Amino acid sequence: MKAIIFGGIGTIANTSYLQRKAFNTAFEQLSIEWHWGEEEYRRLIVETGGESRIDQYNEKYGGLPKGTSSGQVHELKSNLFHNFMNNSKLPLRRGVKWVLDHAKFNNIKLAFATTTSRKNIEILLSSTGLDPSIFDIISNRALVEAPKPEPVVYQYCLKKLNVCAKNSLAIEDASSGVKAAVSAGIKCVAFPNEFTANHNYLEAIEKTDDLRESAYLSAFFASQGGLIKN
Repeated sequence: MKAIIFGGIGTIANTSYLQRKAFNTAFEQLSIEWHWGEEEYRRLIVETGGESRIDQYNEKYGGLPKGTSSGQVHELKSNLFHNFMNNSKLPLRRGVKWVLDHAKFNNIKLAFATTTSRKNIEILLSSTGLDPSIFDIISNRALVEAPKPEPVVYQYCLKKLNVCAKNSLAIEDASSGVKAAVSAGIKCVAFPNEFTANHNYLEAIEKTDDLRESAYLSAFFASQGGLIKN
């Protein structure tokens, strides 16, 4: 293995609860009579794209006021999400630091294959205390043509890293991300959060909620000269 590629921002820190809070706050501020509970949100985030999610929900249930576009709602939601993240100290998800440390120890390249906005990425890294330089490449929405499950973002990262798919491993927190990685020819460890645990991960080589418990990663790092002792 020559590269480990983290997928969406949810593979680094659990932001889904802040995303849901931002959506519901935006609905309230715009006098939209919607409220996405936890179960509803789990169902909605099977598909990627916040703006399209709003459009699909409105097509099914209605309720978007005349003169208010999904783009306006999503822009407000994004600003609220930024504020929520800025005011939070987000812990890294379980095992993320373990993977980052072992990758650097074993001279394995690191990438962040996300299709979110650059601002989201900057705030996430600041809120978690991660130095952006730990990644050899960080993608963002402006650099790729299509969102996941299309494999474009992974193809972009492979090209920038100058590694082939068979020598890489992806870590993804949602089924759309796993599909994107596998479509690019990359093996993928599913790393779901509380809102994506019900997704279909049959294409992943394994599923875990703690990367330190990944049999695949543990075996690989051990084969490279041993695991780091904390």
